[in-house]
Amino acid sequence: MSFKISAGIWMFSDGADRSCSEGIRDVPRMQEIISSIAKVRGVKAVEVRQTDVHNDLPVKDLKRLLKDNNLACSGVTTTLSHTRKFSLAGFGHQHQKTRNAAIDEGRKAVDLARQLGATCITLRLYTDGFDYPFHVDYTTHWNTVISSIKTIAKYASPDINVAIAYKPRDPRKFLTVATVGKALSMCQEIAMKNVGVAMNFSHSLMAGENPAESVAFLTRSSKMFQIYFSDSYRLGDDMMMPGSLHLWETLEALFYLKTARYKGYITLDVLPERIEPTHALQISLGNLSILTKKLEKLDTLELRRAQKTLDATESQRIIRRVMLQG
Repeated sequence: MSFKISAGIWMFSDGADRSCSEGIRDVPRMQEIISSIAKVRGVKAVEVRQTDVHNDLPVKDLKRLLKDNNLACSGVTTTLSHTRKFSLAGFGHQHQKTRNAAIDEGRKAVDLARQLGATCITLRLYTDGFDYPFHVDYTTHWNTVISSIKTIAKYASPDINVAIAYKPRDPRKFLTVATVGKALSMCQEIAMKNVGVAMNFSHSLMAGENPAESVAFLTRSSKMFQIYFSDSYRLGDDMMMPGSLHLWETLEALFYLKTARYKGYITLDVLPERIEPTHALQISLGNLSILTKKLEKLDTLELRRAQKTLDATESQRIIRRVMLQG
């Protein structure tokens, strides 16, 4: 089984951080970004943000760029961290006017997905959370976030799926939807067919999870709507090239996606701060391709028999043979 690979358009951002607020490099024009991605063999699509469409780049021009470069749109991500308006909260904001503005950003993503032929949007709730004890009313905040997502999901129904991205922290010290369990609980409470989860490999590591287990957890509930791959040192959202740090965990996550016959895109969610973005994209794609080919050598029945023994040495011998021999 081969996976469909997409690249997040933000891979070509300026790489700004606390030590270099002006950025490591200039951001190329969208025409240059899409052309660069299209030259990387194996990438079939790009994911864009709702903010990528503006007066200087109307949706018709973006659609033409994708078509001319033979790329699909795998999805549209809704980010609210682009403006100070949502710095205190977005979908969970207690002032109706600000919350409505956040919901409008979600609707904008839905409209853009429809125009670009995508079937899913991702809601990144990265400004919804808290920093201090007694900072927010947790129950009220949770209810408000759910209400906002329901409003967007009703607007998106029936043709566009809405995926909730979870992450334990950053930029808030605690984010409201922090773990795979809380994300799935929210989906079950919302109880709408087109609402699911967007899982990010690095965010799963940050949350202290085993990403493969989270994949299995979501697919058994049919709520795995989007999957993003990068790598991190677990403490923060490092957005490094997938397979560069947690090689075994990446292989296992791919195994469970393969077992579940995942049909969606795998989106590369890498932020190459001090690496040329196209090179980072090539290495990322190559790592996933190599690991996917390794899985072709894995005898799943043999592995399942070994796992039934509950003896880790049995399964380790099988995986070691696949990974390190030949």
